[in-house]
Amino acid sequence: MPCYLLSLPAEIHLEIIKELPQDEDIDTHTSDGEKDDEGFLEKQENPIKIYRDLINWSCTCSHFRSLLAPNIFKTTKLVNDEKSGSSLTAVAKSLHKVHVRELYFIGSVLCPAHIQRVAPSNSGGILPHSVDTLLRDLQQFPSLEKLSIEIDNEPAIHDCKCGRPLYETTIQTARWYALLFRTYSALIQNTSPHFRHFEIRQLAWKEVSIFRHAAFHDFLGHFEQFTLSIFGPELICEDMSVTNHEYPAVMKNLDKYFFNHLVNVTTLSIKAPKAAPLGLKGLDYSSRLTLSVDQMPLLVILHLDYIFVCRRLIAFLVGHKCTLQEVTLRDCYACGKYLIRDDVHRGITWSKLFTSISSARPAQLRRFDLVGSFMPLPSEYKFKKAAEDKMVLTILRQDPERILFPYVDLWEGLWYDVDWSFDAFFRGDDQRGWDQLIELVKGNMKKAEDG
Repeated sequence: MPCYLLSLPAEIHLEIIKELPQDEDIDTHTSDGEKDDEGFLEKQENPIKIYRDLINWSCTCSHFRSLLAPNIFKTTKLVNDEKSGSSLTAVAKSLHKVHVRELYFIGSVLCPAHIQRVAPSNSGGILPHSVDTLLRDLQQFPSLEKLSIEIDNEPAIHDCKCGRPLYETTIQTARWYALLFRTYSALIQNTSPHFRHFEIRQLAWKEVSIFRHAAFHDFLGHFEQFTLSIFGPELICEDMSVTNHEYPAVMKNLDKYFFNHLVNVTTLSIKAPKAAPLGLKGLDYSSRLTLSVDQMPLLVILHLDYIFVCRRLIAFLVGHKCTLQEVTLRDCYACGKYLIRDDVHRGITWSKLFTSISSARPAQLRRFDLVGSFMPLPSEYKFKKAAEDKMVLTILRQDPERILFPYVDLWEGLWYDVDWSFDAFFRGDDQRGWDQLIELVKGNMKKAEDG
C-alpha cells in the first residue's frame, strides 16, 4: 500500500509536527532516543522531554528521520556512562550534530546504569573517557547555544543518619566530589566556548575546590546568560540540624565562585531553595545575598526566585539602573522582623524596595514583574483572622490593581506572617511604592515605543 503521507509537501509535514501532543505522552530519553527505564533521574526534575510520537515517526523512513532531526536532536541529554557517551559521540560525528542546540549533562554516582555499564579499568571510572572527551570539546556541536550541568547531590548531602552505613557514605561522597571535579575540569578545557548560556542546576551547598580555580573563573567570563539553581535543605533527611550550618557557609561565597566573574552576562537567573531563600545572614536556613554593584556591568535581564527583599538586592538593582531593562521576582518575600540569637532584627519592606528603585530613575527599566506568591490569601490561614480576611478579599475583588505583598516570619523556619502582611496591606505604603514604580516603568516603555 502506498504511503500518501510521503507525497505531501514538507510544509504540511511541519504543520503536523506542530500539532503533536505537547503536554502528554512524554518520556525521558537518553541522547540516542532510548527511554530511561531505570528512572533514576525522575527525582531531579529533569528538563529533557522528547516526544515518543516524534521519535516513532522518525523511525519510519529516512525522509522523515531527516525532516524531524532538528526537533529530535535540538535538546540532548548526556549522562556519565559509556553507553550515553558513545551514543552522543556518534551524533557528534554525524550530520545531526548541527541540530544540537541544548546539551544537558546529568551526572550521578548512584545511577544503577552507571554501576552496571562502567568498567573503571577501561572506561575512565566515574567519568568515562567518551563522556570526558565530549565535555572537553563542545565545539563538536557547532550550533550549541546552552549547556546545563547537574550532579546528583544525594551522596554529598545525606549522611549516615539517613540509614546508610558510614563506610558506604564516605565512599559515595568521595565519588561525588571526584565526579564533580572531573566534570568541571573537563569543561574548562573549552577555553573559548561558543555557546552563550551556561546553567548549573541544583548546586549542592558543599565547599568545592574547582569553583575557586582561575581557569573556571575565566570560563565563566565568556557567557552572556547564566542560570543557577540551588539544592535546598528541605530535600535532605529529617534531622536538618546536622548539616544546615553548611548552607550559609557555602552560599556566602557565591560571589567568589560565580558572580564576580560574569563580566559579559546580560541575563542572570538565580533560584534559591523554597525553604531557604537568600538575603538574610545569621540564620541556618538563609545567607546574605552576594550580589554587588560592581558585578555584571552589562546586565539587562534579572530573574530571581525565593530571594528576600534586602539591602544588597536594593543596592544591586539601583547600581544597575543604566542597563537593567527587565526584572522578575518570583516567590520572593519581605520579612518584617526576625530573631538572631534572641535579638530582634527588622527586615526591609516592599515599599523600601520600590521607592529606592523609583528614586534612582532607571531610564532603561521597561518591565518589573512580581510572580508566584502575590496571590490573595493562602487558604490555610483564612481561619485565623476571619474578619480581616473578609475585608482584604473584598478590597482585592473590588480593585484588581491592589496586591497583598507577602511577608514571612522566620521563627524556626519560613512561615507566612499573616499579621505583618495584613498590617502592611492596610497601611498601603507597599502599594503606593509599587504604583509609583509601575508608573515609571510604563513611562519608560512609552518612550521606547515612541523612539
